[in-house]
Amino acid sequence: MAKQRFVFLLKGEVVTPQSLEDPDAGEIIRAALSQSFAISPMHVLAKNNHEAFDKFQLLSEGYSSEKKVEVRLF
Repeated sequence: MAKQRFVFLLKGEVVTPQSLEDPDAGEIIRAALSQSFAISPMHVLAKNNHEAFDKFQLLSEGYSSEKKVEVRLF
């Protein structure tokens, strides 16, 4: 299975991986941003949502919250 590019939608404690290969990715991301989700600056390559989330958890352990830059749509 080919790896996909994933971004992460964040809101409070909720982290949702979103594949950029999904045909509806743009609409899903737009809808999430309009609901006050943010896009994490961390992007990964993974085979599926589960692997993407696992990588996010590993990467975020050493990632300072002060360095996080969020994108919001108002």
